[in-house]
Amino acid sequence: MRITILDGYIDEPSRLGVPPYISSYPRYVAGAITSASHDYEYLTIDRLRSGQGPKGQLLFVIFGALVPGKYLRSMPMSLQELGRILSEYQGEKVVWSPAALAQKDRISGIEYISGCDPDAYIFDLLTSGSPSNRRRQAEEWNLWATSGAKVITHHQDFPQPLIAEIDMSYGCPRYISGGCSFCTEPLFGKPVFRNPEDIIAEIKALVKIGCANFRLGGQSCIMSFMAEGVGETENPRPNVRAMANLLKEISKLEGIRVLHTDNANPGIIAAYPEESAQILEMLVKTCTGGNVLSLGIESADPEVIEKNNLNARPDQVMAAIKLINSRGARHGPTGLPMLLPGLNFLSGLEGESRETFEHNANFLKSVLVSGHILRRINIRQVAPTRRDFPKLKHRKEFMRFKKFVREEIDPVMLERVTPAGTVLKNLFTELKRGRLTFARQIGTYPLLVGIPQDLETGKFLDVKVTDHGSRSITAVEYPLDINSCQMSALEALPGVGRKRAARLVRGRPLATVEDIKNILDEPEIAEGIVEYLSLEQPNVKSSK
Repeated sequence: MRITILDGYIDEPSRLGVPPYISSYPRYVAGAITSASHDYEYLTIDRLRSGQGPKGQLLFVIFGALVPGKYLRSMPMSLQELGRILSEYQGEKVVWSPAALAQKDRISGIEYISGCDPDAYIFDLLTSGSPSNRRRQAEEWNLWATSGAKVITHHQDFPQPLIAEIDMSYGCPRYISGGCSFCTEPLFGKPVFRNPEDIIAEIKALVKIGCANFRLGGQSCIMSFMAEGVGETENPRPNVRAMANLLKEISKLEGIRVLHTDNANPGIIAAYPEESAQILEMLVKTCTGGNVLSLGIESADPEVIEKNNLNARPDQVMAAIKLINSRGARHGPTGLPMLLPGLNFLSGLEGESRETFEHNANFLKSVLVSGHILRRINIRQVAPTRRDFPKLKHRKEFMRFKKFVREEIDPVMLERVTPAGTVLKNLFTELKRGRLTFARQIGTYPLLVGIPQDLETGKFLDVKVTDHGSRSITAVEYPLDINSCQMSALEALPGVGRKRAARLVRGRPLATVEDIKNILDEPEIAEGIVEYLSLEQPNVKSSK
């Protein structure tokens, strides 16, 4: 039998699957189908949207955005799309989603639906005819991860800018108390950690095929990987040796271009600062620049923290921010700091009041005053994936808090991350809107860069920062060829603007700084933009 794996893209707290990411699920499913001696084709929802249809006798759909966000050029499959696809497909259908329990009653036309491991589900269905909602076994995990690796070659973003998510574990050490009220990870029970050699084997298989970008994900907290005391305490001691062995072996592999991570529990970092500092130093040494550790503060309100069993108090989160900044805030070869914290705020939790948003705002003000850097602040409303939550009561306060963050916190943090004049390396051009090209570096939560130039998409380039917005920055191609670039790029240079840019265009060709000074008749502005340009002059970069 031929099975069509339709990737509708997942977005979970611990796994990303919206392009440029490919989650582990379609790779595991492909491996399971191969192990069951069947054939498969891999089809993304973007390919289906462009007219490519499924050809298999069985359609296996993977989808479900538990924590949906804003996306640049790809969107997860919607429930409406899913319903249309199922109604048009004539063969057998299987829909798997991490949010299956919440969505089952909202979609029709489904033969089977699984809320557990999709690879184990399809394997049992193909080998015994009787599907089961079970976890994959360790041997299956390792086999399917490597045997399904080649599915990435059918993704539209392969080989660049595709990023492969690598699972390090599943479950959460806080399962003992049920964990945070909104999170599904504790429902998996006691965490199961993959052996470092198995993780390395999967990365090797992907590198051999041509994958160059990786994110170590699939865990609620990277500090808890193979930690000491899991099952005995909710704050297990970080296993420095296990992390060192894993990162050391990864660093030996050739062909890796980007290596990033994701979640960290600030409570663990605060409880074990010495061990955490050692792991942070390893991450800085091994991973590429622009790496982000997402810290789930969720709320700074003591009432909300208690009622939802959140994992850290504000003082613990602040301690984690300080420690990460002390080890990772220096700028690296990519132009970004090596490792920075991100914060997640969640609205709609039990116990929320008008004062909740004041607590949250005051916490961010304290971070701002401290001089620390936050790479990313994510604000969203709680999703009913684990249970229902009260309807958001204080929408006005929520919107006011969000506006405060976007207007008063984010711009300052962006300037700290990328001061004007910063050179950012290896951005991938992804989208054009008129004469504005959007580009990002490959990695975890990459910074969106607007380039006021009509550039070809799908290419790598370097840029130099000229200005900052609330959640993105403006930059020009670096070095900028003043004699061939579009006028819009010249307008974006510091102090130039439209009238001066027009004078520069009319005065081309320009070969030296003196030429520019003569055209502008403003030496200070001329000298200020020289560092952005390619000119045939000593001590200034040439375009040749």
